[in-house]
Amino acid sequence: MSDIDIKRISYLAKLKLPSEKEEFYSQSLEDIIQWVDNLKKIDTSNVKPLHNVTEATVSIRNDNIEKNNTPEDVLKNSPERAQNFFKVPKVVE
Repeated sequence: MSDIDIKRISYLAKLKLPSEKEEFYSQSLEDIIQWVDNLKKIDTSNVKPLHNVTEATVSIRNDNIEKNNTPEDVLKNSPERAQNFFKVPKVVE
């Protein structure tokens, strides 16, 4: 990695790197890229996909409707509400 590369990466990441640390971060980034390239050399063709590190299955409860779920009970902890609905701030213009 050249100094220009690390300056461009820090700009894109919106990071302010002190000029005296640029060489350190450049070398660190290069080491990380080499480490990832080494991972590509490992043969994983006989490795089964892993879905859960503990290999334990999670028992899923049935989704049953309970009669005690009234709108009043559900909304009682809501900071704001509009009639029988949660009121949330607008996030999309």
